[in-house]
Amino acid sequence: MKFPLPSPAELIAVLTAGSDPHAKALACQQLAIVGGPDAIPTLAGLLADEKLSDYARSALESIPAPVAGAALRDSLAELSGRRLAGVVDSLGVRREIAAVPDLQTLAADLVRGSVDEALAALGKIATPAALDTLRSTLNAPATSHRIAAAHATLAAADRMLQEGLRTAAAGLLDSVAAARLPEPLRAAANALLAKSRRVRLFDGRTFDGWEGDLTWFRVADGAVVAGSLTKEIPQNEFLCSRREFGDFELRLKVRLVAGKGNGGIQFRSRRVPNSREMAGYQADVATDYWGGLYDESRRRTFLGTRSDPAAIAKVLKPAAWNDYVIRCEGPRVRLWLNGRLTTEFTEPDSAIPRTGNLGLQIHAGPASEAWYKDLEIEELTV
Repeated sequence: MKFPLPSPAELIAVLTAGSDPHAKALACQQLAIVGGPDAIPTLAGLLADEKLSDYARSALESIPAPVAGAALRDSLAELSGRRLAGVVDSLGVRREIAAVPDLQTLAADLVRGSVDEALAALGKIATPAALDTLRSTLNAPATSHRIAAAHATLAAADRMLQEGLRTAAAGLLDSVAAARLPEPLRAAANALLAKSRRVRLFDGRTFDGWEGDLTWFRVADGAVVAGSLTKEIPQNEFLCSRREFGDFELRLKVRLVAGKGNGGIQFRSRRVPNSREMAGYQADVATDYWGGLYDESRRRTFLGTRSDPAAIAKVLKPAAWNDYVIRCEGPRVRLWLNGRLTTEFTEPDSAIPRTGNLGLQIHAGPASEAWYKDLEIEELTV
């Protein structure tokens, strides 16, 4: 599309003149960028046009003026089939709250044939009234409508989680998990429920909730950076959580700059008195040791059944971000690296604590940096 664009008045003139359909379609596309309230009556008049309806609807969807939303709503009574479904989708994309009653009516109208599209739009708008309609439809007689309501509810819950509305999202997800739906949909709800219970441990800006020698730790690009690329690291250093945790699933991303250096994630660990060390379990972060469970400053050995190093090497990204998952349930500890289970261990010694702090390590040695980000924990009830 060439710039500068014609003025809105020039584009409206194209739509009202005897121009060919291609010129009119292009004018609609350009009005989606530069159009305002003056263009809305002309665009609304094209919503029933067989060839230009989608172009006009897309333009109205993009124009932020409230009258554009009103024009889309007003067209609902006159349209059918594909054109009706398109306008319903646009109302959802715009999150037109005023359209909720109309969409609720469509969601209950089995004759006009836009039930599923109306449910999807209600999920995008996600007002309490819209969500009530989705909940009630999760128990509808028609399986296809239950499935559409479930998809819309999952999408609404996922957006709520992104916005930090965990409690509201969990309530929606409970409804999906309890409905008569295909197992994959209920599994998706349960997966999002687990996500709703996760708590961010690092805000990406400050070290609130953590303690350590900040000579060796800084924040960059939303990550904890441990170590230095300009000087040797004289001793092991740990950034330690102020809180203790017992049974949990911890998720985070880790990388070693240039694939070099040595770090680790401490858990069920504690500071060693009169020392900078931490003692306890460590999910290792180092060449040849990724995915291993080491007993730091305690038994000083690797624990559990570890996957074949060749299998770990297939999933490891030495210099890029790697996904680490640490799950502790009673005496059982499991580690995953980039989705592969790498270590399983069941603690035989009842004297070993099952609670403790978390810690992010940079190991003593040559200049290096270990980066940690996206730390989220879900506390478990065993």
